[in-house]
Amino acid sequence: MPNTLNSSIDFKATLTEIRQYAAELYRFTDKLTLLKMVHQVAIQTIKAVDEIQKEIKTLSGDKLIDVLESSKSVLFLEDMVDADTMSEFECRVLEFTKELEDEELVHFLSEITDKVEVKYNAMLQKTHEFNAFIKDEL
Repeated sequence: MPNTLNSSIDFKATLTEIRQYAAELYRFTDKLTLLKMVHQVAIQTIKAVDEIQKEIKTLSGDKLIDVLESSKSVLFLEDMVDADTMSEFECRVLEFTKELEDEELVHFLSEITDKVEVKYNAMLQKTHEFNAFIKDEL
């Protein structure tokens, strides 16, 4: 099967979408202590995507493939989807809410957690797509 990475812009568009979702998650979690864990993942994802985009900007053919195969940022995106950040975050929030007696506050934190999860999962889904595309093409 011939390599189609050179002729396809799908992976570049997917990178852009990952960055957009990560930026949205970054803005939503910015300066919120309880959300710091997820915020850090958003920062790292933005940096990884920026680095990949910088590395591949002018490349094509075998050079592009070589860079993608050896990129630490691509490796980060592969590892990020395997990390269980949302479960860790949800456990942390659950522990925190156990100590609260105010049901409205517990409900509010649950709503925040749900919104974070939706934003995180959107970023994660696009990252899965990118990783699958790269694996199929490389």
